[in-house]
This record gives sequence, C-alpha cells and structure tokens, in this order.
Amino acid sequence: MKKKDRETLFSRWKGLPLLKSEEISKLDIIVTIAVLAFLYIAFVHGDIRVTGNRSFLLYKHPFDFYKASFEQSGNFYANYMPSTFIAFAVWNLPLYLLKGAPADNTVNSFVSNMWYKLLPVLLYFITAHVIYKIALLLGFGEKKARLCKYAFIIFPIGVYSQFIFSQYDIFTVFFVVVGLYFYFKGEKWDMLKFALAFGMAATFKYQALAYFLILLVLKEKKIRNIIKYAVPALAPLAAEVLPNWSSPYFHRSVLGFGALDFVDNGFDVGFISGINLMMAMAAFLLVWAYQRKTTAPGELQSWALFLTTGMSFTLFGLANWNPQWLLLIVPFLLLSIFRNKNGNLFVMITNILMAAMYIFMSHSLVGAGVLTGGIFKYLIKGRQFATSMWDIYGFHDETLLATAIWVVLLAYFVFNHPRFHTNQRTEVSRGLLNQLRAAFAVGVLAFAVPAFLCLASVVRGEVIFKDNSSTELAECVEVDVSEDSSVRQLFYADGNTLTDIQMKMCLHYRINDSYMNVVVRSHENGTVVYEGQVDTLPFTSEDALYSVIEGPVEVEKGQLYELELTSPAVEIGCISGYYKEAGEDETEVALDENGNHTDQQLIMKIRGIDK
Repeated sequence: MKKKDRETLFSRWKGLPLLKSEEISKLDIIVTIAVLAFLYIAFVHGDIRVTGNRSFLLYKHPFDFYKASFEQSGNFYANYMPSTFIAFAVWNLPLYLLKGAPADNTVNSFVSNMWYKLLPVLLYFITAHVIYKIALLLGFGEKKARLCKYAFIIFPIGVYSQFIFSQYDIFTVFFVVVGLYFYFKGEKWDMLKFALAFGMAATFKYQALAYFLILLVLKEKKIRNIIKYAVPALAPLAAEVLPNWSSPYFHRSVLGFGALDFVDNGFDVGFISGINLMMAMAAFLLVWAYQRKTTAPGELQSWALFLTTGMSFTLFGLANWNPQWLLLIVPFLLLSIFRNKNGNLFVMITNILMAAMYIFMSHSLVGAGVLTGGIFKYLIKGRQFATSMWDIYGFHDETLLATAIWVVLLAYFVFNHPRFHTNQRTEVSRGLLNQLRAAFAVGVLAFAVPAFLCLASVVRGEVIFKDNSSTELAECVEVDVSEDSSVRQLFYADGNTLTDIQMKMCLHYRINDSYMNVVVRSHENGTVVYEGQVDTLPFTSEDALYSVIEGPVEVEKGQLYELELTSPAVEIGCISGYYKEAGEDETEVALDENGNHTDQQLIMKIRGIDK
C-alpha cells in the first residue's frame, strides 16, 4: 500500500465517530472485524475442504484430473468446471510446497481449512470494493457508496455464505459484479468486458448466464449485437468444456452432475402437463427486457436492477437451490436497497428470510456440522451431534418456512419496480444503517446461538443411542399400546446414562385419556433400570415425538436393553407407535409376545450421555 493511501485510510479512521446512529462508526468497524474473524475460525462446511483437498491433484494430473479424482475418491465425483479447481490449485501452491498434498479429499486439517477459506474471503472484500465503484457510477455519492460497500460486507446472506457456510460462490459473484461495473460504465469496449466477465462467472455457476442475458437484451436490441456479445460470454465455458469433451469422467462428473436439475419443476395446468415455471418466467422477463426501451442512463440502471431482481426471484423462487447459492442475488438486491424508497423494508424482511432459511436448512442440509471444520473441531473430537439445530429451533412446519422464503423473494422483485426508485440518489434513507446493523446481528445470532447450543451438548457428552425417527410414516405400520397389545423394543446403550426415549405417536385424531406403563430392563439378565408411567392425555400432536421416560437413568455402556410399553387402555382409546421393517442384520429389533425377535423396529429416538 502506498504512503498516500495509508495516510488516506488513517485520516478516514480518525474522522469516524466512535458511535453514531446514521453513520458508520469506529464501533461498527471494530464489531464487524471481531464478529467476522470469529465466524471465520469457527465455521467451515465440508464442501470447501473437499474441493481444496481435491485441487492438489491438478499438480500431477493436469490433463486427466477428473479421472484421477474419480479414482482417488471412489465414485465421488469432482462436480465443478476446471476453473474452480484451478483457482484453488494456484492458491494452494504454498501449502503444497510446505506440506505436500493431502492423502485424500476427506482430510480435515484446521490449518488447511483456514487457508482454503481465506481465498474466497479475500475475494469477498475485493467484491465489496467493486460494489463501491458501481455505487459511484450509479450516482450515490461518496458517503452513500461507502455505506453500500459496508452493507455488502455485513449483509446477512453474504455473511452466511462466506463466513458460516464458507463456500466459494463468491467466485461467481466477483465476476458478475465486475461485469456489472463495465455494464454501467458504458465506455468503449466495456460491453465486451461485461460479456467476458459474465462468461467467467458462468464457469463457476451457470445461473450467471441468466443474469447476463437479461442485462444484454435490455441494452442491445439488434440481433447481431446480441450475438456479438453472446459469443465471448460463452467462450470461457467453451475453453473449459472442449479440452475435456472426450473424457467420460468429465461427462459423468460435471455434465452428468445434473447441472440444470434445478430447473426441473414442471407442473400441470388444466390439460397441459409439465409446464416449467422457472423457464416460463425467465422467458417472460427476457421478452420484457427486450421490448423495454431505455433512453437515459438512470432509466437503464433502474430497469437493470429491477429485471435482475426479477431473475433472482425466478432462479430462487421457482426452482430448487442450495442455501449458499443465494449469494448470487446480493449485488442486485443491495444496489436496489440503496436505490429504492423502500430499502429499509427490504432489509427488515431479510431477517424473515434468514430465520426461515436457517430453520428450513437445518433439517437435513446445513446445521451445526459446520463447526467440525473450524477451531471447535478440537472440542468435538469426531463425536456426533446428539442435539441438532432443527431440535433447538423447534418450529418444524417446512411448508410455512418455504412459503416465507418465497414471499420475501417475491417482495424483493415486485417492490423493486422503477416506480419505487428514488431520484434523490445521494440521500441515505433514515434508519437504514440501523436496519443493516440489526440484520447483521440477526443473521449471525440466529445461526450461531443454536449451533453453539449443539456444541454444548457434544461437550456435555450427549450421544444418540438410536434414531430412526426420520423414517417416512408411509413405510410404517401402526402398533397399538393397549390392554391387548404391548410393545417391546431392543436397543444398545452407547453411553453410561440414558436421558430420554422418544416415540413417534399415532393419536388416531382423538383424545386418549389413559396412561402407559414403561419399563427398561437389561435384556441379558432382566434387571429393571427404569419403571414409570406416562400420561397420554397431553399428547395432542399427531405423528409427533413424545418422551416416555424421565431421565437420567444409569445404564451400562455396550449392553443390550429392552423397552417395554403396556397400557390398560382399550383399543378405541389407546395410542399407537409405528413399526418399520428392520434391516437384514439388524439386532435392535422389536420382540413379540413370547420374546422372540421380529423383523420390525419401533420408530423412536433414544438419547444418552457418554462420559
């Protein structure tokens, strides 16, 4: 950094207030650095670890990388275009010279993970600076442009994608933002640079082409010009695909990865079947952009932001996606927030989006497992999480969560129409910075708090003895717990304390005013370790998990135990559990009335502590 630049930064820092409601303050900078640094070392998703480890193969297998990757991992494909692995291979050269290549792509080294994560994080901050440059082009002025840059850094979608999930979608976003800069700059050769930048972005994520097309047809109306810029946009993809075209491993790994599966969401209308909403909406937006004539730079900017936000809704509101991909919408959304009269509203509803997404994704996609690649891996020590973020959130209506996400994405689009854009471009909406601070806090705490509660359960020694509760009930049969029917189920104690046994209950859509007798005994010698009753009247949610014991109960680790449930309830007033078919070599099975093993298992979740 030049002396003049250092002096400029220092003078800016001295000029910042310690804390001010409507301006970026020293406290903002300090808190942001501290929080992001903590997230940086705490969370790493396994994707970047696998990709970073795998990239070392390029040093010895530059021309048969996909075959070498397939052979190393055994049917676990390298699913990205070469550009992703090349970027990491170049970045990882110091590691290769110091440590050599990892043994395989599953190696979980904290030092390596932090090095892999540093590349996209640095690119994240560089991208923020390009956002600042675009904001100046849009006429925001110096103060508002710097706030826009800061907003990009702390925006919860970006913080989640980059510092929690630790993904490398920023590679795509960086080139998209560079392309957008040249698009708005509009000088000689800038459209060619715009096309090439978006072409590079597409080698990391194909969705970039959708944004490129809508921006292109908004600005260019002549078919020959559209073709002229489409060709260089496709050139980077061609440069990566053609040299690998003859490789069956490339076809299976990359082209066979289902790269376009996210558009497969056909539905029926009347007698017409298989309509693809995403493709239909994308086509509609492209036609709208093509017919829209923009006569002034400000008008072009407004419609570009509106239509790209519309494409974001199309890609993420009408198709399947992974949570880290959402980073793609941030540049267009953030610039729209600063151009829109209702920017504060957009930031507020982002809190709803983040909360709903965290809960929805914690069920089966992304949860506390991201702690296993960061500094806390040394506390976890390879143990499984007995308590999940899904358990802690406690709200499990996935339809309502998905609806909330969808409505927010739609609102970003609809209320970003140019009619909602302000002509006072340099004016910052009152309260916007406070909204951004709040969104940053919500985005971090809504994930970090439940994640660290899960970590606390691991440190405490909590383990899962048995869990098949995610089994689809359509695959199960009901089993009554009544005066005529009892339930007996075997399970192994994987710890020395039994804390909870939960059963998935069928209530038959009625009030069951009765009770169950619960006994846990050693299967080997019949010693009873727990005996109690559980009232069934409070059980009101159909097909939910309910506890049937009051722990803790001391058990012997590694021993086989038997759970027995009986009830005096008559058949029309009893509850039922569920049986699923047990695996061929399964030993934790249900017993019949004579104590013989069956081929069934009770649907349940058993927790304990292993210390």
